[in-house]
Amino acid sequence: MAINATHFQDIPPVPKKKTRHVVHAIIETAKNSPHKYALAGKYGIIQLKEVLPDDMHWPYDYGFVPGTLADDGDPLDLLVITQNGLFSGCFLKVRVVGAIREYKNGVRNDRLIGVPLPSDGAPQAYDAYKDIDDVPKPLLKEIKDFVKTYSQRQGNEVKLGGIMGAKAAMRSVEKTSRAFHRDRRHKKKAAR
Repeated sequence: MAINATHFQDIPPVPKKKTRHVVHAIIETAKNSPHKYALAGKYGIIQLKEVLPDDMHWPYDYGFVPGTLADDGDPLDLLVITQNGLFSGCFLKVRVVGAIREYKNGVRNDRLIGVPLPSDGAPQAYDAYKDIDDVPKPLLKEIKDFVKTYSQRQGNEVKLGGIMGAKAAMRSVEKTSRAFHRDRRHKKKAAR
């Protein structure tokens, strides 16, 4: 029997009041964590998935866009650039600035890159990031290197397929949202 106290699957991928390139996000793994956490969808709770090697930690907050289904069978991945880490299970609105196109074992696995929406009275350097070209090149290289190294250390064959801007990344959100709703309708029909 599935137990799901949180109902992450009912959260729409984008807010009702549409704002350019803004999505809902759930953080699974907090910045600087030496652990990988992931949503256990059947139970609706974040679980410990693995411990990273001693020389690795998550350089940024990592999670997913709810209400999406990517080609790898999971929700669409999202890396959130923050000054200080958030926490596992944190729900927030994120401005998507771009994405890394990755193929893991031959399956497309886009990784969105975003920033939290600005907070009044607390400006952050990343508030100025509107598109992928606004992200400093060393920071973008660090993100790409981490994503590739992390996947390879898991034993996956990884090929990076390039970087996309915010507009193209949002097309991935739309595509994976449609896939999520098709899958959900199919499961409801099968359950009858």
